[in-house]
Amino acid sequence: MPATHLVDQAENQLRAWLESSAFSPGTRLPSERALATRFGLHHYAMNRAMGRMVAGGEIARDGYKLTFIGKSKAARVFNCHLIVSRNSVHTPGYRRVAKKMGIGLTLHPWLTVKESLHILDTLDVGETDGVVFEPAHVLSHPVWEKTVARMDRRGVPVICLGQPVPGRFSVLPDNAQALQLAVSHLMDLGHREIGLVTAPPDFPAPTEIIQAWADICRKHALTASADRIHLQSSLRFKDDAAETARVVAAGWSDATALIVSATIDPCNLPLLADQLARHGRRVPDDLSLLLAGTPRTAQSAASRVSSTGFDMALMQELAFYLARRAVREKQPSGVLPPASCLRVQCQMSVRDSTQPPASLRTSAAAPVRSVQASPARPRPSAASSAEERRIEASLRATYPLAARASLAEHPRFSPLDLRPYVNRPLNFRRGWLGDLPLKQFPPGPREIHGVPFEILGGLSRAKFGAIVLQSAVNTVGNARPLPDRITIPIRSKVKAAYILHGCGYARFLQPFACYSFHGPKSLIASVPLVSLGRPPAGFSLKTIQPPTAVPNIQDWWADFPHMDFPSARMVPAKETNDAGLSDYICLYTLEWINPSPETRVSHLEITSNPDIATSLGVLAVTILEP
Repeated sequence: MPATHLVDQAENQLRAWLESSAFSPGTRLPSERALATRFGLHHYAMNRAMGRMVAGGEIARDGYKLTFIGKSKAARVFNCHLIVSRNSVHTPGYRRVAKKMGIGLTLHPWLTVKESLHILDTLDVGETDGVVFEPAHVLSHPVWEKTVARMDRRGVPVICLGQPVPGRFSVLPDNAQALQLAVSHLMDLGHREIGLVTAPPDFPAPTEIIQAWADICRKHALTASADRIHLQSSLRFKDDAAETARVVAAGWSDATALIVSATIDPCNLPLLADQLARHGRRVPDDLSLLLAGTPRTAQSAASRVSSTGFDMALMQELAFYLARRAVREKQPSGVLPPASCLRVQCQMSVRDSTQPPASLRTSAAAPVRSVQASPARPRPSAASSAEERRIEASLRATYPLAARASLAEHPRFSPLDLRPYVNRPLNFRRGWLGDLPLKQFPPGPREIHGVPFEILGGLSRAKFGAIVLQSAVNTVGNARPLPDRITIPIRSKVKAAYILHGCGYARFLQPFACYSFHGPKSLIASVPLVSLGRPPAGFSLKTIQPPTAVPNIQDWWADFPHMDFPSARMVPAKETNDAGLSDYICLYTLEWINPSPETRVSHLEITSNPDIATSLGVLAVTILEP
């Protein structure tokens, strides 16, 4: 039975006993161990249940001495503010746990990193007893530690859940113990050649995982396994799983087991198993697969995969408990007590994805190879006021060729008619590239970077405004499969072409689509689209060496780093949410200058790679005639 159920059972029995006994206030109660023996419960469960009633003011504790106070003097409702991602799967659990503990919960959902910081910084501390903060995994604690320190000085404890924070109240999963438990399970089966897939060490949790892996491999003399680390931000999409499968198949052919450390994103383990099978590594016949460090609530998505899991309800309960305890302890002096950090250990769930290695069942042995870890991808930093001014200045900048053309008496700009090809609306959920609408671009004419564009769409779902090409994430539009190839006729001479577009689910330096300009008889030029994604620390466009493709577009979401590229400029649009907080999303324009302007261009062909996650959305195309 889960620990939270045992505590609930103990609390119910304790309350029933107190009510039936009709104790008067001030009555001395038996010790926790005596009560646990009386009710046939674990002392742990009785201790936690008693802690709830002490926090609620119904029982007083003085060392081991317990005194009945009674409901008449029970403390007022403890008010707690919860700052959590709008997309968190754990929000319903927070509500359930708060209700069980009698806590008044105020929810503050955030969508971007900047929004989460704004909520924490502007929280009215006069209306709350405590705060539970689940920060973005790309947000390091120095960014928000000053705000937490300010709230501490005002006597409001902030409990961080899920991220190590030195010197602050926090509830953390014991990732090192989860990894140790996974390795021990595999070694008990006879595995000695193991690989690890984890996130890049740009954030606290994966950094902790990588260090623990080195220590565990050294402790168990797993010398070869210590170097088998593949850095992958997620395993949600086909190209993620395919890249991991290629590393395992080509470089880790001697590995008999694979541990996936799911500290950040949910893992599509069935997809990973399918990609491994395509490369000749079948789970579990050729390769044991184990998921380490995932919340227990996510295990249902991998029902056939062995895993180590944390009790998320327990972690949530501990966070609320820490907040109430800190407030209770500050009452004599008005100063919060020293911060506490609680580590929650995990439990192993063994399923049929792990079994003894083939070497113990057959005499076949695999050749030994090695592979280098994938490059790390850093977190984006918060934009300063200077950066905001830079972003806004980019929108006012013009392409030199377009600026010269606009000075002519009759500039020859001609927007292409995209109405026959648009397949998704802009202003509705599940319309634009992902789950969020693109409300910052109303339909109509608009001049951007010195070029006139015609934005299509409208206020109806039926009025489409974007051409979205097929990818591993975006597959359907208007109940029909999205195309991976579109041909748009031009039939005129072209001096230059300008495209207003955006991308989503961007990966670092990933070619994902292409614009091809065709003449009457042959191809004139092709412009591959390469996303920037999350570049490594110290990245500069000047450091790119052939044959690496130069990026010319970036993910439209505000949490990605944005910049101008050669022949491509960002188009920032300010978004203001319901709380009045503004942030920038960015589309991009691309300039293609025709090397043969006297050659008639018959058509523009747009193609995408449907097997990768990075997605393309085109809003407008304008050509400049000679």
